[in-house]
Amino acid sequence: MGNKCLIVMPSGGLSAYPSGHFKRVYDYIVVPACTLAGYWPTRLDDPGEKPTDILKIVIECEVAICDLSATNSEALYIMAVRHALNLPVVLIKDLKSALPFHADEWSLVEYDESLRIDTVQQANEALSEAVKKSIEKKEEKNERLTRFGIGLPPPEPVTFASTPAIEPVKEEVVHHLPVISPLPPYVGDPFSEEQLSKIKAGDELFHLHHGKGKVNTVKKMGKDHVANVQFDSGTKLIVLEATDFLRKIK
Repeated sequence: MGNKCLIVMPSGGLSAYPSGHFKRVYDYIVVPACTLAGYWPTRLDDPGEKPTDILKIVIECEVAICDLSATNSEALYIMAVRHALNLPVVLIKDLKSALPFHADEWSLVEYDESLRIDTVQQANEALSEAVKKSIEKKEEKNERLTRFGIGLPPPEPVTFASTPAIEPVKEEVVHHLPVISPLPPYVGDPFSEEQLSKIKAGDELFHLHHGKGKVNTVKKMGKDHVANVQFDSGTKLIVLEATDFLRKIK
C-alpha cells in the first residue's frame, strides 16, 4: 500500500450540514494534514476501488483517519477493525458532534465545523502530528487487549539476580514549538499592517517558529490575506493579519 492513509468520512446529504461540507473538510483539513505528515490520502469511497477490495484496503493501509462526526457508523466500524488488529488509526470529529463512547484512551483531534481559515490551520497541524505519532506507536502493544492477556504468549519463568539492574526512569518529554533564539543577523523588524497587506508571491520573510521562508501564493479571504509559505520544515498556511511572529528579511 505504500505510504497510504485511508480516510473514512461521513456521507453527503446530511441535513445538519450544508451541501458539500465534508468534501471541504477533506480538502481543507485532511488532505493537507496527510501531505504534511508524508502520507497519501485515499478515500474509502473512491470509485476507483472495487467493493471486494475494501477490507484488504482497511487492513493493509499504513494508517487510517476516521471522522466520527454525525455519529458516522462506517468510521466506527473501521476504527474497531483497526484497533482490534492493533493498527494505527486516528479519530477526528467536529466540535458539535458527540461521541457515543468515552474517548479518554483514544487519540482524538477535534476541528471547528465553521472551517474558518485560522482554525483550519490549527487542525492541519494537530492532525498531522496525530498521524505521525500513531505510526511511531504502532509497534507498542494494544493496551485494551493486553490488560486482559489477550493475544500474549505464555509468560516466561521468572529468574532473580543477586543484584537486579535498576533501569532509569524516563521522563515524559512534551514538545513545544520553540521561538528561534538568538535571531539570525539577517532578520529585521516586524512587518507593519500596511506592509503585511503588500506581501506577494516570491517574497522572503522570517517566522519566529518556522524560520526563513519564501511565499508561494497569497490569497485574499474576506478581510484577511492567507499566504502559502515554503519553510525548511514544510509548507505552512499563514494568516498574515493574525500572526505576531513574522519579521522582515534585511
